[in-house]
Amino acid sequence: MYLLRGTEGFEIASLRQGDILTGIPFPLVAQSKMHVLGAVAEEYDYSALPVLVPKTHEHRTDMEWVTLQVPARFCLCSVLSNCCDLELRNGRISAQMVTLARLRPISRDIRNDPERLGSLQANKDPRDQQDAGYIGYFYLEAHELLQNQDWVVQFDQVVAIPATDIGLLLRKKVIQLDDRTRVKFKIKLGVTFLRINNEEIAAGLENPWQDHPQPAAPPAEQP
Repeated sequence: MYLLRGTEGFEIASLRQGDILTGIPFPLVAQSKMHVLGAVAEEYDYSALPVLVPKTHEHRTDMEWVTLQVPARFCLCSVLSNCCDLELRNGRISAQMVTLARLRPISRDIRNDPERLGSLQANKDPRDQQDAGYIGYFYLEAHELLQNQDWVVQFDQVVAIPATDIGLLLRKKVIQLDDRTRVKFKIKLGVTFLRINNEEIAAGLENPWQDHPQPAAPPAEQP
């Protein structure tokens, strides 16, 4: 499942989809825990509690940026961005941001159910209409570089890091998935976000570029 730093195939100078990075700050952007930093008017005499106004700053000619205080945790994350967008060219990558998903401990209800745990560990083909396994999770085996425990990559817990920090992200890379595992990761990630629902299928929208979509035929009546 894994390639390690110093072994054949481990790419020390580039990120690949599925790479596991350590020490990534993951913010909890919950409204109830979010604080906007403000400024006090210079002429205020502090005779009572001051009235604060959001302290803005400029980022790429946009003056509507503010500074937030939110809880955050440094944790293990896995790269979601596509490999092609992460290739270094003249010291830079084409992507503006690197998208990462948080590694989460396996929930107690799954851990205590052998059948459910086995299904998770199998990383089943999500395209299998009979048994797709878990959608939205990717299982990672235990390893000493992963705190000696197994994990799931939870695809819906994401953070985006500016591509200007690519050097720092490369230093945080501890594990690379082998080729077969990475392709499984890609497919499970793709199905998680790109699967269409039954109503869209029934409306004949499986190919939305088709000029005249044909609604799906109703199921045949059982004799």
